[in-house]
Amino acid sequence: MAKGDLKKFIKRRPSWFWWILANLLAAAFAVSTWSVCLYLFNFPERPANYELLHKLKRLPRVNSYEPFNAPDGSGAEAQDLLSRFFSLPDDQLAAHNRYFKRNYITNFKNPEVVSYVVGSFRVTHARALTAEDFFHPGLAVRAQATVQTDELAEQSPYPVILELLLPFRDEPAGTVFPAGHTFDLSKIDHRGYILHAAKLGRDNEPTVCLTVVPIAYPNYADPTGKPLPLASPDPLNVAARFPLMEQNRAD
Repeated sequence: MAKGDLKKFIKRRPSWFWWILANLLAAAFAVSTWSVCLYLFNFPERPANYELLHKLKRLPRVNSYEPFNAPDGSGAEAQDLLSRFFSLPDDQLAAHNRYFKRNYITNFKNPEVVSYVVGSFRVTHARALTAEDFFHPGLAVRAQATVQTDELAEQSPYPVILELLLPFRDEPAGTVFPAGHTFDLSKIDHRGYILHAAKLGRDNEPTVCLTVVPIAYPNYADPTGKPLPLASPDPLNVAARFPLMEQNRAD
């Protein structure tokens, strides 16, 4: 459009035309801004969203709770956990994992599917957490569930793998938990929250790996009974791969 034609076009339009146009543009900008904000705050588990919200200091630091004041949720032992998670279709399991991570990041502001692990476990491996993991410093403890099939039987291995992530105040001195060490988790005392669930094995040999984080710290201790120096992690690496430990991955 020539410069002269543009001036004629502008002069032919009444003043209310430009007023309406300006308001429509302002409304469109407001709606788009509102939509972006909703997306950011409703899905903080997405890496780009988390990074931006964290830089803007719009995310709370992860809370540590007293055991009796932790968010309500269901507690389940190995048998129930295996049947619950291995039977889920992949898309439903992925949705559960998004809810699990969102709960943790937002301090359970709008909690969905809150589940705690209960039972006995035997340590197979432990390592220090790194910057590539969900948080650090801390420990990742790999343990296998053990169950007692009847009152006279001894505890035997069960195909539920626990990946317990312990957030430390400082870098841990060693792996703390030796292979073969056994420990129990209870719903109220330990509040071992399921952060991620993964299906391993085949239909005829089902196994699940559960990544678990404590949200109440007072009752976690080392093998000698000394309380662990746990502290709320910050920041989180929400782009970290799950399961964290290579031994727990299907590929």
